Amino acid sequence: MDALITLTGNLGTEVDRKTFEQKNSEIFTRAEFRLACTPRYRRGNDWVDGTTTWVTVVCTNRLADNVSASLGKGDPVIVTGRLRTQTWTTDDTRHERLVVEASSIGHDLGRGTTRFTRSQVPRPEPAEQDDRWQQPDPAETQGEMEERLAG
Repeated sequence: MDALITLTGNLGTEVDRKTFEQKNSEIFTRAEFRLACTPRYRRGNDWVDGTTTWVTVVCTNRLADNVSASLGKGDPVIVTGRLRTQTWTTDDTRHERLVVEASSIGHDLGRGTTRFTRSQVPRPEPAEQDDRWQQPDPAETQGEMEERLAG
């Protein structure tokens, strides 16, 4: 079962975007940033910051491209995704951190304004049609069909 969550906070780092080429020659894009979630409390007439929770946010492909083009350090955002715990060991010390695999990220419009620009999706070039594999003409002889396919 997935732990789906929504967080609000500020980007604590610039977006780190990386592009990889997969074995099948497809391009894979991954972006990552740290999100600072700091609650604010009212104490008497003053506002006080609580303890900041730091979360790593990762996203891939089109979302990664759009995040790296749209967000910068300090921007207030809303993030929705799956909560994961990432663990690793260095020098016999076990480390772990919270990671959100984001499915949606946007500016927090409760804290400012933004303008939306739709992404341009590249359209693939139409494949060149290979006439050798067209439906045979019923009048075509066996020899003519073999000659066309050998072509």
